[in-house]
Amino acid sequence: MAILGTKPVSDEEVGLLASEHSEGVEDQGTSTLRPATLVAAVVTIFLMSGCLISLYTYNQSDHDSSEEYSLESLSKPKYPLNFLVVGDWGREGAYNQTLVAKQMGKVGRHLGIKFVISVGDNFYQAGLKGPQDPKFKNSFSKVYTAESLQTQWLAVLGNHDYLGDALLQIGDGLTRKDKRWFCDRFYQLKYPLCGSHNLGHCEKFVELFFIDTTPFVDKYWDAEQARTFDWRGIGPRQEYLDSQLKNLSLALESSTATWKIVVGHHTIRSLGRHGETPELVKSVLPILESHNVDVYINGHDHCLEHIKREDSAVHFVTSGAGSKSFQGLREGTTEEGLQFGYDGQGFISVSMAAQALRIDFHDALGNNLYELNLKK
Repeated sequence: MAILGTKPVSDEEVGLLASEHSEGVEDQGTSTLRPATLVAAVVTIFLMSGCLISLYTYNQSDHDSSEEYSLESLSKPKYPLNFLVVGDWGREGAYNQTLVAKQMGKVGRHLGIKFVISVGDNFYQAGLKGPQDPKFKNSFSKVYTAESLQTQWLAVLGNHDYLGDALLQIGDGLTRKDKRWFCDRFYQLKYPLCGSHNLGHCEKFVELFFIDTTPFVDKYWDAEQARTFDWRGIGPRQEYLDSQLKNLSLALESSTATWKIVVGHHTIRSLGRHGETPELVKSVLPILESHNVDVYINGHDHCLEHIKREDSAVHFVTSGAGSKSFQGLREGTTEEGLQFGYDGQGFISVSMAAQALRIDFHDALGNNLYELNLKK
């Protein structure tokens, strides 16, 4: 077990970047990603990379040669699928968000990534206030400018996103501003893993299940708490939660995927500042375990973690270090299963083939901190 950078650091010591944002990506055309509102519908789409995938939705310059990125520990691209995961990032470039973005661009170019996943808390401190809120451009389009990051972004909502206009983030408006953007409450993505030589006859694939975790957390619904959450479109809470759990269970049960990955904002297992989310441990974890989910990926805690407990087959990966970090990370007990932890800024890269899954944990300075390898 490795744990790095555990000394809490005050906000003033985190390291605000002095440089201004680079020029942003101009608004681009309307995305073809946003499907009509359907119940358990299947929409076939093209990623911006041109690869055909199936997406299910439910109702309810990195060529800068002045600095060399230390990629020695990363193998040459050999996997049919490579992508990045970053979370808890949207601070208009502050708290080293721009530095993380730069390293993401370099790793993304090296691996030839197909898409980027955002695990929520996309815009701080309280989401987006409306269609003209400059935080979308200042935190997204003007920060993630590397050529390799001009690919599809697949996002979920975090609790901070629900403090603003949540419907704006999952609507068409932002996609018209930047065609990379896609966000929804619950959806699935299938991607083949056989390589280009037999793509048309591939029976090996990964299926990613994106879930909406914020409505599960009881304290956000407390009438006495001061914050206002945007629950529009949720309907009666318990009905929404029951529906999401049923949809997730049925989708996992019917899936014939070689690899199953579930993506959400909140932690299930974590030794970070927030720790475990009891509501998800109670309601979501049993579904993951009973349907042989390989990995659960989340944000919420502003750190990088890999947890694998002896009492569960699921690997828990936290990638919530896209900007403000250094909030504390416990070493934990042997039973809590912390395999790796880094209390600092960074992101992860995921490389997949039919019989292999590799996750690399990267910091904001270009170091590859830890490598997780799974085999089928």
